[in-house]
Amino acid sequence: MSIKRESQLLAGVVVVDLSSNIAAPFTGAILADLGADVVHIEPPTGDDSRRMSPTQGNASAYFYVVNRNKMMQTLDLREQADRDSLIELLRAADVFVSNLRPRKLTELGLNEASIRARFPQLITAYLNAYGPHPDELDQAGYDGVVQARTGIIGVTGGVEPARAGVSILDMGAGMWLSIGIISALFQRTQSGIGSTVSTSLFETGVSWSSYHLLAHQISGDASARSGTGHPAFAPYGLFPTSDGEVMIGVGGDTIFERLVGAIGKHDLAKDPRFVTNMVRVANQDQLRELLSAAFIKFSTVDLVAKLRAADVPVDQLQLPEDLLKDSAASSQLTKVVIDGHDAVIPALPLRINGEYPPIRSPF
Repeated sequence: MSIKRESQLLAGVVVVDLSSNIAAPFTGAILADLGADVVHIEPPTGDDSRRMSPTQGNASAYFYVVNRNKMMQTLDLREQADRDSLIELLRAADVFVSNLRPRKLTELGLNEASIRARFPQLITAYLNAYGPHPDELDQAGYDGVVQARTGIIGVTGGVEPARAGVSILDMGAGMWLSIGIISALFQRTQSGIGSTVSTSLFETGVSWSSYHLLAHQISGDASARSGTGHPAFAPYGLFPTSDGEVMIGVGGDTIFERLVGAIGKHDLAKDPRFVTNMVRVANQDQLRELLSAAFIKFSTVDLVAKLRAADVPVDQLQLPEDLLKDSAASSQLTKVVIDGHDAVIPALPLRINGEYPPIRSPF
């Protein structure tokens, strides 16, 4: 694969990635995709994410996703010689990424005070489960566990609460940390001094819950699960067709008028229960019943075509693997070879001068 230089915005930046699992390694993957030279440090037993299901070769789907484009190096930090090797790597680095807990960083002499005194130009980036609160600095945490704490599971699902089906806190925290690192790199061009950036799964979850927090303060109502619906809009959610399901989103009154006009139900736009978004939200169960009865008469393909022609946001329900044959995703799906087998991995959802940052290798 030829590498487009314009997509390698971080070419020349050296990153030491002493992290494991998903969130912080995803930070390293973002930086590597953007052209940085990222060295991922693993213990002799290997990163835990190598053994997450399913696996192919000596690594898992998760490992390949969050460690692509990196160079791998094994160090046993219990050994002084390997700790010395890590220090030499840091001496030549621009960025140090870690999700080791503060207690462990201190034991290894890699805590912020030690690193800053030794390498003032280095950008240090730390990610943990619960952020800076002293009672939970060293507390273990995983995506789903922290989704529960930050209310995300509480507002996800239908009758029963549900974890978001993708690792939104892991991937989200990794994104936030990369944004902080890139900002610190820019600041260093002016000051010559490195900065410390940090985030956590918890802080990411708190941020993702912004709407629900403010909505509660405005309305006084407790947050509730909406299934595929939305507490702020109606109609919004999955609806059945004759052969599947579609997702519609109606964020305004004119869109609602176009929706009901497209399916021959103009009268609904004049019904006092549905004339504005606020009353539609209050009466959304009745509205859902009426729309479901109308939608079930159409096939998925026909309904999507009809509503799109009326400029109504709508799409069919798919599984992630359906993206493999979705023409809209094809340019983002990058071919790689994993353990001798052809596969595709989505590139970063970011185009630079029209090009996605390349995935040069699965790791």
